[in-house]
Amino acid sequence: KQQVGDRGLWGLVNNAGILIPVAPNEWLTKDDFLRVINVNLLGLIQVTLGLLPLVRKARGRIVNMSSIGGRLGLYAGGYSISKFGVEAFSDTLRRELHALGVKVSVIEPSFF
Repeated sequence: KQQVGDRGLWGLVNNAGILIPVAPNEWLTKDDFLRVINVNLLGLIQVTLGLLPLVRKARGRIVNMSSIGGRLGLYAGGYSISKFGVEAFSDTLRRELHALGVKVSVIEPSFF
């Protein structure tokens, strides 16, 4: 708020993400799943909710980086689970904020 003042925040890009650990699910522990989900999904939600009043004020845009792994379970472990969550959170947020003039987009890069 100190940086943007009364103008609000025009854009928020959530791009943080990790993949590892990746292994067959039965080889992983709950903490292995949580490590990925905490960064890829819960961190994204925390940042978004924290900055949402400023984005709403500017009638700005939120861009969330997901993955093709958010539509198709490509990797064992928390990665695809977290990216499916990013897709769901983005969809609900898009519907909630549409009437307020805030746009929510998802980018789903494939293998590159």
